Amino acid sequence: MKFPTLKLNAIIRKINTVKGIFSIWGDFGVGKTTFALQTAINTVKNNENAIYIYTKPNLPYEKLISLSKGSEEVLDRIIIIKPMNFNDLYNIIFNLEFLILKKLENNEDKLKLIIIDSITNLYRLELNQENKEKNYALNYKLHQILASLTYLNEIYNIEILIVNELSRKNYNEQFIEVQSGGKAMEFWVNFNLKITKTKTLNQRKFIFNNIPENRSYEFTLNLREEGFE
Repeated sequence: MKFPTLKLNAIIRKINTVKGIFSIWGDFGVGKTTFALQTAINTVKNNENAIYIYTKPNLPYEKLISLSKGSEEVLDRIIIIKPMNFNDLYNIIFNLEFLILKKLENNEDKLKLIIIDSITNLYRLELNQENKEKNYALNYKLHQILASLTYLNEIYNIEILIVNELSRKNYNEQFIEVQSGGKAMEFWVNFNLKITKTKTLNQRKFIFNNIPENRSYEFTLNLREEGFE
């Protein structure tokens, strides 16, 4: 995965085994989608393809054009999919293997990266405090989505990047910031990158957690109109 920062790419190169799901998470407006789009653009520049699954209302196509500098070659290599609800997302993930096999059969350029932005947006919209049975079913589907993505990563060597929302959990009478999706994220995500705002307007703090090796790294980047630098 080719992230839009030399700092993170240098850290990734030192990891013994880079396998599993990466997540980017943080509060609204910190630049998660910008970071994910830049990662997709960097990936497809090497004659490889990416799938970008976008679950929110307003597709950031103008931002994609701006970040890619309008390159038709780049834009043609990023397949954008927009699910309408959580069940739609569930079905899309379970049909991705057919698309991968078709590309292999036709000797098309390799599918290198799958991005879901955001993994829990549609999931949270359907949660209902008064319907625990429905919530259990939704949580089961979320686990299945993450299990399927892990399978694609392991079997086809496709990199998986998910964008996630920030949630707050009451722990020992104190609220701590965690990824939305709870235990599902804790179980399936191997690497996560938290983005937060700083006192400097265009500066963002990044905390990268390498869960298999129990290591964390911190650095800052500036967010410009051209993206992170």
